[in-house]
This record gives sequence, C-alpha cells and structure tokens, in this order.
Amino acid sequence: MLSGLGHDLVALSGIEGAQELRQPGVFFTEAEHEHVARATEPLVSLAGLFAAKEAFFKAVPQARGAYWTDIEVTHGAHGGPSFRLHGRLQQVAEQQGLRVHLSISHDGDYASAVVVAERAGAA
Repeated sequence: MLSGLGHDLVALSGIEGAQELRQPGVFFTEAEHEHVARATEPLVSLAGLFAAKEAFFKAVPQARGAYWTDIEVTHGAHGGPSFRLHGRLQQVAEQQGLRVHLSISHDGDYASAVVVAERAGAA
C-alpha cells in the first residue's frame, strides 16, 4: 500500500557554490562522493543525489531527524538509482515493511527526483 510520495526539484545554480554539499560525511556518503567524482557532469549528479534525499524526507516522515548519510543513493548495473538505508532508518524500514522506490531525472539546469514509499501488508 502506498504510504508516501515525495518530489524535489533542484536548480543547478542553487547548489553550484554550496561547499557544504562537498564535505565528506555531511550530506553524502563516501560512495556517493565517488559517484559524483566519476560522473561526466558532476554538478548534475550532485543535484540529482540532493533531490533524491530531499524527496525521501518528504515521502517518509519517519526519516525526520535522521542523518543525511543514513539515506544512500546507489546505482545498479544499468545505472538505475535506488536507496540503501543505514542506522535507525534501516531498522524502521525493516520493522514497518517499508519499500522505497526512486526515480531521478536531469534536464537542462535542473535535477528532479520522485520517491514512492509503500508499506507491505497494509491495507
């Protein structure tokens, strides 16, 4: 059953000079920083990751107060994004049977992310 929906839109110009986003362990995990460093357009990749985490917080109210690094964006073999949760969020997701789906899109000067959260067995 659908339990949450989140969307976020990030303007590249809004994060271009945001040095705090580039500090390891604050907003992004080491693996996420490595992903951005390998990207052909690092700023676009960074904006997509930021939008994904913002959308996650909107879709999953239980995440409020969690560390940004407890929400990690990973990419599958074919590049599709998904979440890997850590710490308290991982425990909450397991206890509540929460599954979270992610889509990230980039176009021009913007990155966008949509997160759909569903709870297993709830009706």
